[in-house]
Amino acid sequence: MVGVLSLCNDTRQKVSLIALVRIILNDENMGILNAFRITNDLPSSKSMDVRASTIPNIPYSGLSSAWGFPGAVPSIVTITREQAMTVPAVARARGILAGSIGTIPLVSFNRLTGARITNRTLIEQPDPALPRINTISWLVDDLLFHGAAYLQVLDVSLEDGRPFRARRINPGRVSWNVNSDGTMITSYNVDIKPVPNSGLNSLIVFQSIEEGLIARAGRTLSTAIELEQASYRMAAEPVPQMVLMNEGMNLPGDQVAGLMETFKRARRERSTAYVEGPIKLEVVGLDSAQMQMVEARQFLSAEIARTCGIPAWYLNAESASMTYSNVTAERRSLLDFGLRPFISIIEERLSMDDVTPRNQIVRFAIDDFLRGNPSERVDITIKLLDAGIINLDEAREMEDLSPRGTQPANDNGTTPPSQTREIPTQ
Repeated sequence: MVGVLSLCNDTRQKVSLIALVRIILNDENMGILNAFRITNDLPSSKSMDVRASTIPNIPYSGLSSAWGFPGAVPSIVTITREQAMTVPAVARARGILAGSIGTIPLVSFNRLTGARITNRTLIEQPDPALPRINTISWLVDDLLFHGAAYLQVLDVSLEDGRPFRARRINPGRVSWNVNSDGTMITSYNVDIKPVPNSGLNSLIVFQSIEEGLIARAGRTLSTAIELEQASYRMAAEPVPQMVLMNEGMNLPGDQVAGLMETFKRARRERSTAYVEGPIKLEVVGLDSAQMQMVEARQFLSAEIARTCGIPAWYLNAESASMTYSNVTAERRSLLDFGLRPFISIIEERLSMDDVTPRNQIVRFAIDDFLRGNPSERVDITIKLLDAGIINLDEAREMEDLSPRGTQPANDNGTTPPSQTREIPTQ
């Protein structure tokens, strides 16, 4: 360095050269000192503060309702969740997805050893006022309909600053701010009031991999709602619209009203109608059979099942003979294509470092959900026992039976001496 400076006669050249060397040595992207870790650009362990965080600067897309669906896109129909839930097939699909996942327990594991560890309070019961099933079920509901779900931090741990308690927030109450380019979410608001990006009152954001049902399938759901309304009108007036035509002299208004009321009352009491004289009965429109309303509702139920990713027979959209074997296969199909996306979203978000300590992961215990019929379970248990993979107490635990307290046998298969009983001789 000194030798190079000695070659520079101009003072300005020396200053420029010194500045260039400093940039090369200290630049955080290409600096030589940083490359060899001579300088430490990371905060010291004493200054590291782990807090619950909404992880700002999230990629933003105007087409995704996970980010709010504000984009003006032609021919896209959006409806509200309340409107969608008036369709029985949608309500049934929501119950299957949210209810099934809500009943599956959450367990924590060590990422390195795979050993099961005690759940944190946030995993065991996030909301102090509600059971865990309520919170998890509504998170799945929000992911299904809106494409995003939110937990607001109520309390943080004094040990590491991670969330200790959290409560589900309706997505309709949440808004956000984006950067100048409109590409990244920088902060969130609840009821129009800004919330911090970390610590108390911050949001734990669960982002779906799709736009949300009310945006993605708005046209299909709108058609189903119209069909439900048509069915209601058809139930109120079970016969097509009828017209009483008078081909004779005109009648006063009071007589016309009386005639119509008498005819309507008679139609409610019996199915056969009688008219005489110049009165002629004409039927206008089609009945429910001619309109194929039953077939249309069946078709829309199948479409809704496809939209939600669940087998159609779960919504009674197709007739099939179910046995133990194919019910087990269908349940596996439901898990893989219907439940798995929501399960993975919740598992991976709760396993992130701002929620769960490093090297800990959170998983749903899906084994009970996939349990087969009793005959299959017995066959599997016997094979595991014969192979020495499990003992009798573990086998009983698999069937939710209390253990007998047996001890493992010696290597030679004999009972340990502590369990032998000497019979005294007379």
